[in-house]
Amino acid sequence: MQEDVKISIRDKILWLSIIGLDALYVFLILNEHFPAINNYTLFFILSLAAYLMGSFAIATFSNDFTVVPHFFAIFPMLILFDPVSTSLIAYLTVLFAYRKHDARARLFGSVQYALAYYFAGLTLQKIGCNLGGIILALLVFKIINAVLVDFWYDFLRSRIRKIKVWIKGFFMELGFFSMTIPMVAAFPLVKNNVTLEFLVIYSLIFPPVFVKFLAIQSRSNRELKSEKEQLSKSVQKLKRILEVSQMLKVNMPLKELMMRVAAIIHDDLGWEYVLVSMVTPDGRIERIAYAGISEEEFKRLKKNTPSLQFIKSLMKEEYKISNSYFIPQEAEEILPPESSFIGEYEEKKDENAWRDMDLLWIPITDRMGKMVAFISPDKPKSGKRPTLEEITILEIFANQVFIALENSSEFEKLQEKAIRDGQTGLYNHTEFYNKLEGIIQNDEKFCLVMIDIDDFKLVNDTYGHQMGDKVIEYISETIKRSIRHGDVAARYGGEEFVIIFRGMNKRTVKSIAERLRISVGSGNSPVKVTISVGVACYPGDSSTSAGIVAEADKALYMAKLSGKNTVVVANTKNKKKNY
Repeated sequence: MQEDVKISIRDKILWLSIIGLDALYVFLILNEHFPAINNYTLFFILSLAAYLMGSFAIATFSNDFTVVPHFFAIFPMLILFDPVSTSLIAYLTVLFAYRKHDARARLFGSVQYALAYYFAGLTLQKIGCNLGGIILALLVFKIINAVLVDFWYDFLRSRIRKIKVWIKGFFMELGFFSMTIPMVAAFPLVKNNVTLEFLVIYSLIFPPVFVKFLAIQSRSNRELKSEKEQLSKSVQKLKRILEVSQMLKVNMPLKELMMRVAAIIHDDLGWEYVLVSMVTPDGRIERIAYAGISEEEFKRLKKNTPSLQFIKSLMKEEYKISNSYFIPQEAEEILPPESSFIGEYEEKKDENAWRDMDLLWIPITDRMGKMVAFISPDKPKSGKRPTLEEITILEIFANQVFIALENSSEFEKLQEKAIRDGQTGLYNHTEFYNKLEGIIQNDEKFCLVMIDIDDFKLVNDTYGHQMGDKVIEYISETIKRSIRHGDVAARYGGEEFVIIFRGMNKRTVKSIAERLRISVGSGNSPVKVTISVGVACYPGDSSTSAGIVAEADKALYMAKLSGKNTVVVANTKNKKKNY
């Protein structure tokens, strides 16, 4: 609130000064006689030249040195005409210049230039249009201009430059403006000779044009230098990524790995705050690493994680940049306060500046495109919103992180835990369907075998659930011995199992199923049990995952109705034999 009050007071002082300067200028116009202009054509040409120079020929060499070249058109008017009419042209030229300036800057600029040219003209009138008078008038103009702009106006905007920078800019601009001296001094010598007057004016055009081209070249050089520096930084970042990728390939504890990842993004890739989150096998988000954030703040964030569903709801196409997601503050897609981190940010009006509510997510995906983790970098050290190149570098790093994750035995165990049944070691129900969909998408022929333990409830009721668990483990081990590498065996339900035999025909799979049934019944089971089996094949029995499972389930049901301990093949009309 105090800062807002200060700004308000500065604005009031500025507006009061502008009103005072305007009032003084109006007073001069109303109370002084305008001498007759003896050459309206010349007056119009110089006025037009001043407007064009003030609108399109501004030369900027750096943030500390900008030249407004309408001086080359307006200063000669002090020699040819009078201070009041010249200052009026200066006022209008700046006020209506074709440039992006707010009203306050335009008004103040127009008044200060009008005053500076007016008092420079008075100096010429008093001393005379000789070489000494011209030089003194130039000094008067530049001193008034410097006092009103570099001291008064910049002071009100809290943009006071260092004294060395100001002195350098003052003398550079003074030296540039002094190029008018020999040409302006020639005006009294060529007075009333229209041809020579236009020749002198024509020669005055070249310095601003030349300086404008120099400024364009200077800007191009700065941009090229900036691009080279940016490219060099990108190359250095990529080299660093390659270096750390070798380091990350060492098998290390998962948390230590991710803490190192966060530190690299913070130290080497230019981000103040970093959070790394894992997607757990059961679909939860777990904060696992951080950098640039206090331990207490991380503990708070760890306890208040957003849901995976909420995160995915924000991963919209409109926010997608490359394979990542940038959600700007103005989108108003805000994380719950308890789940978000707000750091310290500098307030900047630049439209490309990073805002405190901006969000950036870099997903870490496995080879199937499934998100297993994501990086949340916040507050780039440059203060700017990230470019496509910067996001691409983060994605390259994220890819290296996944390679490191693959080498982590702890991560591998977590992934296996996500897709395996804990009791049998077979694939779980969810992973079975993932495998099934993948095989169908590849249009690969296969046969599906569905297995159910006969009278399993009776086993549990007679011998207890512990014995039932041993029976399930016995049958799962028998199934593992009956399949090849590449086939898929899963625990479908409590006492149900499924097997995908890839690239086999129905007759062959029926024979394997028969051997499996006999092996279970005659093997060294903890308790004497039998199984019923249903077989269906793709694409003959169905061309969809749901359809092929339904056909195998129907065949299994027919096996149960046929007396159990038997194999039934879908759509087979022959009578089934009981064993």
